Amino acid sequence: MAGYEHKKIAAAVIIAAFLVATLTATAGAAGGQVSIMLFFDSECSHCEAAERVLDRIGGEFGDQILISEYDSNTATGIEMMDGYGIVEVPSMVVQEREIILYSDYESNLSKLESLLVSSINNALYDPEIEVYKEISPVKLNPGENVTVTISMTNKKNITTDVILVDSCPDFFSIIEGETSWNGTVSPGEVRNITYVARVDPKAHSGNHKIESAQISYRSGGAEKSAVSNTAIIRIAVALTLFTVFLAGLIAGANPCLFAVVAFMAAMILSNTEKKLEVMKFIVFFSFGIFLVYLLTGIGLLSFAGDLRSLNLVLGTITIALGIMHIYDYFYIKIKAKSLFESSKFMKGVMERMVQENSVLSALGLGALFSLVKAPCVGAIYLTILNLIAVQKAELEGIVYLCIYNFGVILPILIIGTAIVVGLSPTKVDRFRKEKRAMIRLVTGIILVVLGVFLTSGMI
Repeated sequence: MAGYEHKKIAAAVIIAAFLVATLTATAGAAGGQVSIMLFFDSECSHCEAAERVLDRIGGEFGDQILISEYDSNTATGIEMMDGYGIVEVPSMVVQEREIILYSDYESNLSKLESLLVSSINNALYDPEIEVYKEISPVKLNPGENVTVTISMTNKKNITTDVILVDSCPDFFSIIEGETSWNGTVSPGEVRNITYVARVDPKAHSGNHKIESAQISYRSGGAEKSAVSNTAIIRIAVALTLFTVFLAGLIAGANPCLFAVVAFMAAMILSNTEKKLEVMKFIVFFSFGIFLVYLLTGIGLLSFAGDLRSLNLVLGTITIALGIMHIYDYFYIKIKAKSLFESSKFMKGVMERMVQENSVLSALGLGALFSLVKAPCVGAIYLTILNLIAVQKAELEGIVYLCIYNFGVILPILIIGTAIVVGLSPTKVDRFRKEKRAMIRLVTGIILVVLGVFLTSGMI
């Protein structure tokens, strides 16, 4: 009898141990540990407030959450933020899925806490049907198409009815597929729902948070729901006729051009003493520049309708040219001459063509100048050409190229007109010599900034 009692006790102990192990395993599967990444700046007061909220939540959830902090000024922090498309601090990523930006709560710490608790609970108690949202591409231009794919994975052992609803931002226009779906998902099945949207050409540039897709389904007689991850897309700066014209104007306001105009005007006046001859030569000289840049742009647009893959190359070239311009600023200050000055051979060729003083020589000199002086104006041209290629249709792109090239030659026409009405070429050249260093510095800074934007995909 005593042996029987011992067997009963042993059996009870084994059953209890089994139940404890089962409950522990179930709790671990249902709960587990949720990772939270905080991206911060040591000088950011809002970051300190976010840390306090995380500390409070950490005390509530204990070992169920693991908080990691990354300084946005370190190489690791920058790389990780770029991977999630995050550009602001403080920002948090819950379980590598849910992104919470400062702009989501804007100093409302109660809202931040609510967002964090909701995300943590969603991660702790994984749904029986998992949903994931993927957007491609994540870096795009206004007017381009974006593909959204929503994947649903049934982790249950029975076929389940599912209702999917995805909400699109206001600047998305659906051109293919649907944002909602309902049907059955078999055990272990992965169901993909895809639609294509066009980004509004007037959409604001910068980062945009794309909210989660939502699903609902029944499990064990109860209605349940789940949400997908959030995503961030980056929209580049939209081109307008004014911005293209302004870029051309900046490229045209260059010491290289000023020097040549003053040189041409002085030679023609000394030979003919006729100011109208100066104007005629400058007009056709400008037209030669216009034609070469226009035909080159059309050729490149026809050769490659999308130059996005060359962003890194174009950006690197633009940064290098910007550094050369900045270096030339110091070189002029020390040596009183520029790195970009024409060689004696080129000056001789230019002198002979100006002395000829014909329409063909003016056109030819403009064409030659546009090629020889490409480092002076070409970097901004490449940047604008890249934007036109990815944002505009071919015919519209040609119109934009014309506007840009008109901006390039407008300073030449203005100086030529000023000389005709009485401005001395000597004064133009003196102004050019006095201001060329500062113009080089400003142009160099602009080029470096453009290059950084290009390589980072911001434009």
